[in-house]
Amino acid sequence: MKKLLVLLLLLYPLSASAQTYQWTDQRGTVNFTEDLGKVPKKYRKKVKVLGGDESGAPQVTESSEQVKGKTMDAGTPKEKKPLYGGKDESTWRKEFAAAKGELQAAEKELADFRGRQGDTSKMSRSEYLAIQNSIKHDEFRVQDLKKKLDLLRVNADKAGVPMDLR
Repeated sequence: MKKLLVLLLLLYPLSASAQTYQWTDQRGTVNFTEDLGKVPKKYRKKVKVLGGDESGAPQVTESSEQVKGKTMDAGTPKEKKPLYGGKDESTWRKEFAAAKGELQAAEKELADFRGRQGDTSKMSRSEYLAIQNSIKHDEFRVQDLKKKLDLLRVNADKAGVPMDLR
């Protein structure tokens, strides 16, 4: 009975097969996705199927996009927006705004804790120690958020994102 259970548990992951699509863009960057519809049309003929059932040709399922409340079909001409690293301008703006906002909030919280630590006259020892721990935690958080923002800047540089979108 135990052997059967172990055998079933070992074979269970084999039933979850997923297909991953791989292609190389003009810059030589290797890209991966699980949705063939996300592969740019000019690279679909050269896409490699990884994992899953590799015998059949890949199937493309494209959905219609909604722009300003109107549905646009795949056959309707669309306004081409420049893409940087596979992301449009608004996505880059949102990512930079979110990263900067999180960093500013963390720095403000850290400054508040440091300000509270400055006046210890009406504070118990346990409150003081709790503030110290919060300061240490926020210092690490600020460092981590700065690293994430720097990584976003590096990725934006690689993708050729203009400075006004940052």
